[in-house]
Amino acid sequence: MKLFRFRILLHSLAGITLLALPLHATFAQGANAANVLNQMSAAFSGGKIVQNVQLSGNAIWHTGNLEDSGAATLTASSDGSSLMQLVLASAGQRAEIQTGSGLDATCQWAGADGVSHAINSVSCGRPVIWFMPTLSLQPSLLPSDLGVADLGMGTVGAVANTCRHLQSQLTLSGSPDPVSTDIAQMSKTDIGIAPNSLLPEVLVYSARPDGGAAIAIAVEVHFSDYRTVAGVQIPFLIQRYVNGSLQLELHLSSAEIN
Repeated sequence: MKLFRFRILLHSLAGITLLALPLHATFAQGANAANVLNQMSAAFSGGKIVQNVQLSGNAIWHTGNLEDSGAATLTASSDGSSLMQLVLASAGQRAEIQTGSGLDATCQWAGADGVSHAINSVSCGRPVIWFMPTLSLQPSLLPSDLGVADLGMGTVGAVANTCRHLQSQLTLSGSPDPVSTDIAQMSKTDIGIAPNSLLPEVLVYSARPDGGAAIAIAVEVHFSDYRTVAGVQIPFLIQRYVNGSLQLELHLSSAEIN
């Protein structure tokens, strides 16, 4: 599959209706979570619904002590679909695509050869877009199979600042307890909301190798340098850490909304 086909695939899959499942009432602090989500939505966009975001800028890919840089384009939709395309000076093109959120989502990545590689379904099960979590957590657009808990104030990940700690995960009522527990665990995502800006400062989740080995890979994403674009707050610096090491830096230069 050539790289340009990823954009076509993303658009063709955006209309798929994801499986709507009943919300499993497991979070005792649901009312507080709803308040925090409403406050975050107000800070993000003034409460207006944002359907699509396109970001452009420069990417720096870290491999050990080596760095590779180039152009970056990212698109995200409120249905959970997303696409990241990098054109790096040494490694060439790289794409990461997710078709939606929830149990029906699929994820792939491709390198310079354009060959598509399926990302492990456990890694694909996270309920938020990793580089734009606010787009996935707009209160009026939350899918029925997404549960959100307010865990109060504390630290999240390696960020030393005290944040409001939200935890989101997929839920599946009516299934055997081991199945529901496994789904909840594999999709669990921790979000640290800065108390002053009410915007995400850090996102923490786990992934697994593409082959499906039961090895947890810790992923942590930091957001900073928020700027207002068409009334929407966009982080112009996004840093992704894998197992504690900086893997990817995105220095954005522009954003388009809806």
